[in-house]
Amino acid sequence: MFAIFSLGKKVMRRMVLLSTFIFLNPVLPDSLVTFNQLKPSCSYNCSIYSHEDDFEVHCYGQGLTEVPSNLNSSLNKLSISSTRNISTIHSRSLDPYRMRLQDVVLSDLPNLRVIEEGTFADIPNLRTIYIYKAPQIKFVYRLLKGISSKHFRSLRILYTGLREVPELYFLPSENPLSLLDLDHNKIEKLFTNSIKVSAQQVTLNFNEISAIEDYAFNGSQIGKLQITANPRLTQLGEFAFKGLMNLRELDLSKTAIKTLPYVGLDILEVLKIRDTPSFHTIPSLYDLQSLKTAILTHPFHCCAFKYPKQHAPTKHAAYEESMRQICLKSQMSFQTNYKKRRRSLGDLDYRPQMILNRTLLRTSEATQKPLIGHFIENEKPSPNYYDESMGEDMGTFHSSPTAINTTYIEILCGNISFKLHTVQCTPEPDALNPCDDIMGFTWVRNSVWFVVILAVVGNISVIIVIWFSKTEINVSRFLICNLAFADLCMGLYLFLIAAMDFHSVGTYFNFAYDWQYGIGCQIAGFLTVFAGHLSIFTLTVVTLERWFAIKYAIDLTKRIRLATAVKIMIGGWVYSIVMAMFPLFEISNYSSTSICLPMQVKSLFDKAYLYSIFVINGFSLALIVFCYTQIYLSLGYETRRASHHGEMTIAKKMALLIFIDFATYTPVAFFGLCALLGYPLINITKSKILLVFFYPLNACANPYLYALMTAPYRHDLYIMVSKCGLCKQKARKYSNRDEVIPTTRPSPLLPIKEENNSHQCCNNNCTRKLNGSSGSTANTCV
Repeated sequence: MFAIFSLGKKVMRRMVLLSTFIFLNPVLPDSLVTFNQLKPSCSYNCSIYSHEDDFEVHCYGQGLTEVPSNLNSSLNKLSISSTRNISTIHSRSLDPYRMRLQDVVLSDLPNLRVIEEGTFADIPNLRTIYIYKAPQIKFVYRLLKGISSKHFRSLRILYTGLREVPELYFLPSENPLSLLDLDHNKIEKLFTNSIKVSAQQVTLNFNEISAIEDYAFNGSQIGKLQITANPRLTQLGEFAFKGLMNLRELDLSKTAIKTLPYVGLDILEVLKIRDTPSFHTIPSLYDLQSLKTAILTHPFHCCAFKYPKQHAPTKHAAYEESMRQICLKSQMSFQTNYKKRRRSLGDLDYRPQMILNRTLLRTSEATQKPLIGHFIENEKPSPNYYDESMGEDMGTFHSSPTAINTTYIEILCGNISFKLHTVQCTPEPDALNPCDDIMGFTWVRNSVWFVVILAVVGNISVIIVIWFSKTEINVSRFLICNLAFADLCMGLYLFLIAAMDFHSVGTYFNFAYDWQYGIGCQIAGFLTVFAGHLSIFTLTVVTLERWFAIKYAIDLTKRIRLATAVKIMIGGWVYSIVMAMFPLFEISNYSSTSICLPMQVKSLFDKAYLYSIFVINGFSLALIVFCYTQIYLSLGYETRRASHHGEMTIAKKMALLIFIDFATYTPVAFFGLCALLGYPLINITKSKILLVFFYPLNACANPYLYALMTAPYRHDLYIMVSKCGLCKQKARKYSNRDEVIPTTRPSPLLPIKEENNSHQCCNNNCTRKLNGSSGSTANTCV
């Protein structure tokens, strides 16, 4: 027992000596020492790290109720963390360490609410204040009052409940900060004059900022300003950046702003507005004359920097006029100087272009504004016009004193050729989102109206005649009416695209946001996807119905009835509407291109959606081809050999149906592959030819192939028109004709012959029976 007691006394003695050594020696060797400070009820730990002139102390533990006052007075950095028992940092808490203290860190203090005024005052070497994870702090009034250190470089307040920006005007104006970091707080608004600071970088990311008022940064000098990931930020005052000086980089990514005020951004070089779908319009290059790099959300915004004249024609004209006035004033000044120099130099004459350029350069330097444009002459001088033998100091001369006159001034200053500085802008306009108009080519723009008229008029005619004629609605007429409605929607889609192209011709990128993200493009996209799916679904049902009519010609109980057709088409409508609604809920979307087709592929759901369209349409097309082939073969050898001309007519017309279906499906497959591959197979401008001439081919051809060119439709049409006093003779002919209109036909294009037909009809009743030898069907009379 005695030995154990003696060993314990030695250990205690060594710990006391070690603690005394630590607290009495301001500079220790490179080492890390941890000791335990005992309290009556609880304890805390302090880790000490020393390296050369740095002496750091990190105290943590639930035993901390205030900043320890018995630490080494020579410490440079003090860190207090990981305790719930500190709610207030008193103004005199740092008094023992003020003379050498440089950095203060307060972290992981969930109950810290108040930092008293004067806590950081009169610390001559203070460099950094870092407050981290203190969610109860909502306001830090006068936190920076009394800071007089000429070395203060960094204020960081992160992951707190801070709702307002600290009063930064307490900081010395002659002492610029390296970093003002106010990320991950609860700041709700930047009021007028709320930020007045000189800093290389200011960050206000991941806050709850909803508005930035006018003159919010008035009097500040900030090199780099970041206000990213503030999804509630929708309001930017027109003069929000007015009074802000020396701003070189601005980041407003992941916000909800619609426009960017340009006042105060004269020397801005880097602009970032990424992942901001709401961003509407970009300032022109005449407002951001120093811009070098732009990282934006929409490709069409980059078009504004490529075509500034089309983007801002008014500002372009004003700038052009100002350049012309500068040119004329400089030319007048040159004429006066030129006449004086000419008297002293005899026949020698200064070259006007060189002197004019020098004069313009002096004018530009005097106004401190860059001259974006440069001036050119309309006519080239004669070979002997200039004499290059004179030195640069004396200028370059020519021998004709009459060259400088009013005509020359008009030639020189009449036209201004702009050579704008290049802006590196992303995302760059690409093949899916070029800077050109929606239709791209003039002849395509004109042709699309012909296609629109053909599709709309044809399908409306079919719907009117079918629904308002006295003929009873059967399965074929019902299906053809659904097909006409789907094709009418496709025609309306083309009409919306053509109308927007006509409205925005020449300057589409100025209207791109309103169109692609507005209701117009959403309606157009919904119409085209709905129409495409309903059309191919209805074509498939029509083909199956006619195939059933041929295969089960004798067994009438196996025909598709009207009630069954209605149920099938209800399912087709639901399917088409659902497929058209997916892009409205951000599964792909209609805003990715100017033609409003769902071509965005950013997620697995987008790919699954596009693959499903590709597979379903491909299967439907294969089924249509199979059924029409079976229909043709079912006519039998004898029927097809009855007339070589008739055989070829049937074959050609069925081939025409299949070709039209293939031609219509090709653009669908093309655009789907473009989206899935992430890059177009051909340029989108050229692919618009497919959009105009192949994509709506079914919408134009179906009403003529399935209705307008058939005898039953002409019968109903003439009967309806005769009621208006037109085509009475034709209507009388159809009324008196005793003809049979079959409920089903092997093909919509099979000819109806009144004489020499391959079958006979008796008493207006026809049926079909199997040909025992060939397995084909033939008509007989009953």
